[in-house]
Amino acid sequence: MQVNIKMSSVAGAAWKAVKPHIPMIKFRKGGLSELAHGAPQPAIAGAVPSPAAPKPSAAAAIQTAPVLEEWQTPLKYRRRPITQEEIDYINRGGPA
Repeated sequence: MQVNIKMSSVAGAAWKAVKPHIPMIKFRKGGLSELAHGAPQPAIAGAVPSPAAPKPSAAAAIQTAPVLEEWQTPLKYRRRPITQEEIDYINRGGPA
């Protein structure tokens, strides 16, 4: 029973030694919740928002990069062709 008391006191001392930390990652104001709910529109003096105006959706706010097909890949990033010797090695499952 003495061992358990010592272990718990050591763990408790280690826990007390942990100091609160400041996160190093800085997030943009609003984050993902702003994308989901739409960015707030700045108010213009005297302007009344029209109910017929479409609201921006979260899908419209996210822009995607164009997808490159295999034939559009630059030569320096393409795979080199597999030789017949490599094909045979793969098909037999390794060295014979």
